[in-house]
Amino acid sequence: MTDPASVEMIMSIIAVVTNCHWIPQLTRMIKRKASDDFSLWTTFILIANNLIFFAYAGYISSISLSIQTGITLAMLLVFGGLIIRYRTTNLLFPNDWFKPSLQLQ
Repeated sequence: MTDPASVEMIMSIIAVVTNCHWIPQLTRMIKRKASDDFSLWTTFILIANNLIFFAYAGYISSISLSIQTGITLAMLLVFGGLIIRYRTTNLLFPNDWFKPSLQLQ
């Protein structure tokens, strides 16, 4: 059972199952209608990372990696949308980011 087709099938199942980890986070965010404790910067970085791996999966013709990164990309886009929708603070920078710093005397 170590032929490439069997490995791809097993890895495809694992990809779907392991991406269920998004469900509790998404449920929590929707239930609380708050996303201030989630980083939009991190979400952007994860989207970029998964876009690169999705392209790589197509390049190497890996069905399981395409499924895994495709599901992850979809969840990240939903996650990022919910972060933006429920954010009550500044989206990308802390509120005091643009305030001049105190000068030492």
